[in-house]
Amino acid sequence: MAAVLMVTGAASACAVTGEAVPSLDLSSKSVPSSAFPYGPGQPVPSAQVPGILADITFRPLRGENTPADCTPAPVDAPTARVLVGPGGPAQGTLTTMVVRATDSFDDFVARVRRCGEFALGGTVGTSVATEVTPVDGGVPGVRLDRRIRMGPADQPAPPPTSSVTEFVAQQGDIRIYVQNRRPGGDDLGAEELGATRTLFDAARTRAFGG
Repeated sequence: MAAVLMVTGAASACAVTGEAVPSLDLSSKSVPSSAFPYGPGQPVPSAQVPGILADITFRPLRGENTPADCTPAPVDAPTARVLVGPGGPAQGTLTTMVVRATDSFDDFVARVRRCGEFALGGTVGTSVATEVTPVDGGVPGVRLDRRIRMGPADQPAPPPTSSVTEFVAQQGDIRIYVQNRRPGGDDLGAEELGATRTLFDAARTRAFGG
C-alpha cells in the first residue's frame, strides 16, 4: 500500500547497497508495563509481532479485506513496540502499540469511517463493524468500537462474536494504539472503559509528551 514516510532525524528506509539500514527505535515512546491497570503488560516476542499487527490493525497477513479499499495501509513492523496485558471484568486483553505509520492520520480516520462494515481477508465469513468517535485532549485521536462476527451469518448456530474498544492517536508518522479486546458483543462497563482510556492517555503522553 502506501510507502513508508520519512521521519525527521531518522535514517532513511533506503540505503546504498551494502550499508546497514538502522530502524527507528520507538522503545522510549512505549508506555511502561506498569501503566496497565489489571496487571503488567508483557512485550510481544519479535516472532509473534506480524500476527499481532494483523490483529491490531485489521490488515490481513495474506489477501485483502472486502471491499479491498477497506484494507488498512501497513505499519512499519520493525519499529513496532507491543505490550499485552490482562483486561478487567470483561475477561479480555489490553494491548498497546507504538509504531511508525505509512499513512496520515486523516487518511487512516477517513478509511475507518468509510468502512463501517467489511469482510476480514484471510478468514471465512468474518465481518467487522466499526463505530468512530473523536477523542479530545492532547494529540487528536479517535475511539473505535468494533464488533467482530466470526463465520458466515447463515450458519445454523449464531456465530461467535468478539468486541474491540480501541483508541488511536498519531503525530507525524508515529501512531499509538490501545485496544481492549474481549469475547462477546457487550459494551465495556464504565470502570473498565475508564481504565482503558486512562491507559490510552498514558500511552499518548509517553509517545508525544504534553
